[in-house]
Amino acid sequence: MNARSCLKWALLLLCALAPAPAGAFPDKNIEFVVGYPPGGGYSDWALAIAPFIQKHLPKKVNVVVRHMPGAASVIATHYLHKAKPDGHIIGIYEMAGLAVTQLVREVQYDLRQVTWLAGIAVDNRIALVSAKGPYQSILDFKKQDKPEYLAATRGLSEINAILTAMTFARMGVKWKPLNHDGASKALLSVIRGDADINLSAYESVQQYIRNGDLRPLLYFDTQRHPDLPGVPIPAEVGMPEFGGLSSPRLLGAPPRLPAEVRKVLEEAIKRAVADPEFLAVVAKVKKTATYANSREAEEAVRATFDAYRPYLGIVKQMVETDEKK
Repeated sequence: MNARSCLKWALLLLCALAPAPAGAFPDKNIEFVVGYPPGGGYSDWALAIAPFIQKHLPKKVNVVVRHMPGAASVIATHYLHKAKPDGHIIGIYEMAGLAVTQLVREVQYDLRQVTWLAGIAVDNRIALVSAKGPYQSILDFKKQDKPEYLAATRGLSEINAILTAMTFARMGVKWKPLNHDGASKALLSVIRGDADINLSAYESVQQYIRNGDLRPLLYFDTQRHPDLPGVPIPAEVGMPEFGGLSSPRLLGAPPRLPAEVRKVLEEAIKRAVADPEFLAVVAKVKKTATYANSREAEEAVRATFDAYRPYLGIVKQMVETDEKK
């Protein structure tokens, strides 16, 4: 090998070993925004995955979870949408609620413009009643043995309340909401018998089902859950169109994120979800990670809009009623 070749290979080796340029992404901490207070499902997922995204980034920076509760995650979504698209601000999105809000109200975000990075879980809904109560099937409510059934809710524009309204409208059942200022209070009102029914995200209520406080009546999916083999899905009770009304937990960034930055974040999230240590963390709290790439996340957004669009009248009525209070 001549002197020129030696010099060439030496320079290549030095470039390979050299640290990334100071300006290469990320060059400062990444803010991970959650639109809900600590203690809920979205907070739990963000806090669980943030250290592993941090672990798999090409540079040593912190991924710091910031809770920004308010207006069922709308405030946080406005903030994310207006943020500088440099990759140093990302968020976890409550797709179903944000989509229906965008369909019926003027908002300062457009979910179709978000830079979608990945999906990390799918959040299917479940209808719950008190285990000590009389209801054995969701179809029991069609008997209408009360002038109006009480559904434990957390505001009428919240997605679980909207899905409750859609379900009872489809069944021809009269009901009214019993509002609470938190998910745990809503569940406790069903357990005590103050309310007749509640719809919640399954992974957030598993402990109440396991300990015998709540009885599941309907699981909103296209197939039965393996842990709930005796619980029917909407298609089995005459409502097949409700089988796909889930809410994927998606990670995204402000619109117009540069492609090279997006690639870094996508790769870090993909590796984080596959990390055995991360999977052990979520398994310990009885949750299931379900990875979707950015293309699949974008498709999930389109599917969510399509699923709720036929029920815009009900959705609009719920949201407008909530805003008047």
